[in-house]
Amino acid sequence: MKIEKINELFGRFAERLLKMRWMTLGIFALVIVLSVIGMRRMVKETSFDDYFIEDDPMLVKTEEFKSHFGNDYYVGVLTQCDNHFTKENLSTLRALSNELLDSLSYADKVTSLTDIEFMVGSDDGMTIEQIVPDDIPDDGTPAMDSIKARAYSKPHVAKKLISKDGNLSWIMVKLRAFPEDSVWKKQGNVSPDIITGQEVERIIKKPEYASLSPKGTGMPYVTNCKTEYIGKEMGRLMMIATLICIVVMLCMTRSLRGILAPIISVIGGLFITYGIAGFTQMYVDSTVLMIPTILSFAVAIAYNIHIFSYFKGRMRIHGERRKAIVETLKEIGWSVFFCGFTTLVSLLSFLVIPIRPMHCVGVISSMSVLFVLLTSLIISPVLLSFGKNKRPIEGFTEESDTRWTKVMVNLCDVVLRNPKKIGYSFLVICILLCIGLWKIEAAFDIERTMGINVPYVKEVMDVGRSELGSLYSYDLIVELANDDEAKEPKNLKLLDQLQQKVAGYKLTKRTTSILDILKDLNQTLNDGDSAYYRIPDTEEEVAQEILLYENAGGTESEYWVDYDYRRLRLMVEISDFNSAQVEREIATIQADAEALFPDAKITVVGNIPQYVTMMQYLVRGQMLSFVISILIIGIILMIAFQSIRVGLIGLIPNMMPAVFVGGYMGWMGIPLDMMTATLLPMMLGMAVDDTIHFINHSKLEYDRTGHYKSAIQRTFRVVGVAIVITSIITSAVFASFCTSACTMCINFGLTAIIGIMSALAADLLVTPILVSKCKVFGKEKVKN
Repeated sequence: MKIEKINELFGRFAERLLKMRWMTLGIFALVIVLSVIGMRRMVKETSFDDYFIEDDPMLVKTEEFKSHFGNDYYVGVLTQCDNHFTKENLSTLRALSNELLDSLSYADKVTSLTDIEFMVGSDDGMTIEQIVPDDIPDDGTPAMDSIKARAYSKPHVAKKLISKDGNLSWIMVKLRAFPEDSVWKKQGNVSPDIITGQEVERIIKKPEYASLSPKGTGMPYVTNCKTEYIGKEMGRLMMIATLICIVVMLCMTRSLRGILAPIISVIGGLFITYGIAGFTQMYVDSTVLMIPTILSFAVAIAYNIHIFSYFKGRMRIHGERRKAIVETLKEIGWSVFFCGFTTLVSLLSFLVIPIRPMHCVGVISSMSVLFVLLTSLIISPVLLSFGKNKRPIEGFTEESDTRWTKVMVNLCDVVLRNPKKIGYSFLVICILLCIGLWKIEAAFDIERTMGINVPYVKEVMDVGRSELGSLYSYDLIVELANDDEAKEPKNLKLLDQLQQKVAGYKLTKRTTSILDILKDLNQTLNDGDSAYYRIPDTEEEVAQEILLYENAGGTESEYWVDYDYRRLRLMVEISDFNSAQVEREIATIQADAEALFPDAKITVVGNIPQYVTMMQYLVRGQMLSFVISILIIGIILMIAFQSIRVGLIGLIPNMMPAVFVGGYMGWMGIPLDMMTATLLPMMLGMAVDDTIHFINHSKLEYDRTGHYKSAIQRTFRVVGVAIVITSIITSAVFASFCTSACTMCINFGLTAIIGIMSALAADLLVTPILVSKCKVFGKEKVKN
């Protein structure tokens, strides 16, 4: 590759750019205004159903479930007081239940102590009444005692509504199916599940319900809390990152221009990216939006530091501002452009992970890197061109050293004198860390990923671990061969066996199916005799009881058996979420159901199976994404430098962040989640920047000198300081994540710093040795 010819092209580009600098700034300002308009149209997705790509098997199964049973999402509210069986508390509980039913946009049915289908025997067979009458009696009266006795008269009912001591009560709201994306997006940019979560939060925080200390749960509520928290946290972290960036860059560059250039690059790159996303209605996931934002900060700093560092060096020599800009883009422009191109191509490898949030990371991050790159190469030089020329430093030449370039040249000498010690040390460290790679496990449980220091996480975990509340749920569907087979006692008894097995699983909090209604109904029709809390013996009895139930106004059964009586639904609520345990239990329930119903189609759907599927996709996809990134970068290096050897050598230092980050995560037990899963390809994309700067400049200096040692020394002198500064500032930016209460953010910040610093160590200690020993540019033309 003739780097000198490419450099000439960048030099001519710089000359034309300076002739049109006012027009360039005007066009940039117009683009930013249009981008702000587009950003207002941006829609952030949140639903777990949206995480899967169209026609994904999990999405197909979920849609099939919804066609028969409606929404699999629910909202739960746990209330707590000294005693629910008082007139005041029961009145408040009823008001809360009624408001949840009436005010939630997608509420379908509420079940609570004050609103439940409570079956009572009568002369006509049975009637459906309420445990708590419309007119609530005074405290201490026999009527209040009667309400309490009725609430506990059926243990199978009581365990779903009221705790044994009466201090806790559970409200569950079943939701109607959410509208399709094409429908709700016409009405606004907030998804139905977020709307539901917002409405629940608004209701339970009303002062009139404070006496019951209501706490929410359910996927819509948790998703809304997570979205709100991440939105606020991202704003706070970005503010801290910006301040850290300004302070550190001020110390490093001691120039206002050196601070403004990367900030303008970040703003420009992100605004244009999100503006395009808004205009095109691109899928944007709020939970991962922080990643492209902080990545834009990192690359903007890197690109601008390299530009500013070389520009400052030329100003020391001759002091002519415009001339220094042309020389800077001529010498540095190609390597900066090459770095940006390889980084954005590397980030596109996220598209192989079949989860839409990962696609969002790949596309949004690639776009932001592209526009940050263009802003850095176009706007930053224009900004640096304004101002007066300066008096050059007398006697300062290209061979002159500042205090820091002298340090870098001395480091170069140390590295080239000790290749074996450095090589063996890195090899031993890498072997130890590779062992840790095998210990990494995927996790989506909010306790491990978010941490109980996050207020909403502690709240929902407390609800899930209480006597009544649950954290998440999943559903098992038994699809029988023919219609009406769901009424057959043999199938119902098999379902009963399965339900009893599932109740014994470690994480199971509660199970619900049509059997709860049938058994209760059978007991009610037999004078409340608990011996009849069982499935009727014949299909005719089952049919008659269901008909009697429906005639009495019962509607609950439609949630647990389909209209054709072909599909049976078993809902399993869990108290906690352990990734490995829940994956085992999902596999166990599938196997148990298939053993009991060998001729039926067994399907497991819901939030938890989606979590498990995403974990599987994430682990496989992340590895594939990393391999593809390595291959793409290797091919790009080979093509750019027209050398297979250079491409292969360039990959070695770029593997270091993956080894160090992966090894650290494995040894420290840090789980692979939505954020940490982005690290390896992202670190690879960032690490290759410094490698490209080093190899590109080494090639340029080798072509000029024909001698490896001289070329490497000059490379350390010209780009070494910039590589160190960019690594320090980028690490400082990622360190802002460590100020968060969120475990996921802390882990992301720490592992990012480890990745950046390991990449720096590899580029300064390993790359020079590889370039020198392997003679990657050919035989030396000049001998010592």
